[in-house]
Amino acid sequence: MDWRVQLNGLLEAIERLPQPTLPMAVAAFVSLALLLTLIAVWMRNLSLRQRLARHEGDAVEGLHARISGWEDELPAISLEGEGRALIDRILPRRPRNFLWMVAALSVAPWVVAFLLAADKGRFLASREWQLQPFYLAAHFVTLRLFATMFTRNFLAGVAHLDMPPTNARRGAKLVLGPAGALVAVVLAAPFSFYDYQFAMGAKLAGGTERLLLAVWCLEWFMMAFIWVQMLGFLLLTRWAVGEHRFRAPIEVVLLERQYRPFLQMSAQGASIVLGFFIVNAVYVWYTGGELSDYTGIAITLVLLLVGFVPPWMQLTAKVDRAVKAEMAGLRRVLAASEAAGIAAHGAPPKSARGLEDHLEEALVMLRIAYLERLHRDLGQMEAKSIVLRVLVPATTLAYYAMHFFRG
Repeated sequence: MDWRVQLNGLLEAIERLPQPTLPMAVAAFVSLALLLTLIAVWMRNLSLRQRLARHEGDAVEGLHARISGWEDELPAISLEGEGRALIDRILPRRPRNFLWMVAALSVAPWVVAFLLAADKGRFLASREWQLQPFYLAAHFVTLRLFATMFTRNFLAGVAHLDMPPTNARRGAKLVLGPAGALVAVVLAAPFSFYDYQFAMGAKLAGGTERLLLAVWCLEWFMMAFIWVQMLGFLLLTRWAVGEHRFRAPIEVVLLERQYRPFLQMSAQGASIVLGFFIVNAVYVWYTGGELSDYTGIAITLVLLLVGFVPPWMQLTAKVDRAVKAEMAGLRRVLAASEAAGIAAHGAPPKSARGLEDHLEEALVMLRIAYLERLHRDLGQMEAKSIVLRVLVPATTLAYYAMHFFRG
């Protein structure tokens, strides 16, 4: 059909619309005025929040300096939202309310699809739709767990650095907020397009099938958002560790393992991935998944390992420099004490002062040995934890990949 004919039809339809009466015009004017007022109030509140954050920055920084490590008291793996992630702003922060909302959001597409289905019996027999509410809910839960875990671990680690907490929170909001969501949309687009091609190839053109495709796209968006969080907090961790120093002496850092929250982001992330993998494996086994179903979890595992190794190497190098500097100072103290003993003609000290010097030398030697042991253990437990949790998904994916490519 020519575009001129379509345009004429559109103009005729507009002309047939009823002419607005005075009440309708007044209502439209009032609605527009209320909308503009709402936008003005929203911008005013945003400006006030930014000004308040700038004024509170110094006070909050001083408070955190006095009670560094307070974030360690919060469980990192939790369904409670921190309020910084986009999912925390859309869904309730309380775990119970969050689960109720997730249940409603996961069941709603199924109910709509059931109402749209021409053949109700065929719809109820569809394995894809039988598990889809549970699979969609697993994506919501996994996204919330990752957002809370990354935020709490990162802030707990930053609390031990000479880094303003406001900068850390600003970086976390950048990754978890609308900017991160926009990147997730871009990352999810190729996988959603693959599912679209699959749906078109299978001639899934009904309303139920289109709704299923929309659910797939939503799941890919949430999976891509998890990838964005992994990459984003990897960059934030490298920036924080590379540009800032630990507040406490290196011996205290190693003894209290103040570096651990940065490594826990990958170790605890492996636990979340293992749980999601079990759900994913059941879904793929029951429905007969496509290649893209395996690709998503495989990318997550790769990013999990990539997110652990660079911070681990950076922390190891940073701590290694600090340990070597501390040990060099201790050895200088030990050498000075030995030189003082040689200057005294090598005679064994018999005074209390001489015994005190010997005791100090022994303590210095013990501190050197203790620092060496603590330094060797840096990140070993977290690395073993990641390997154990990733082993099952990795071997399973390798097995299915081998069978897939063999045909």
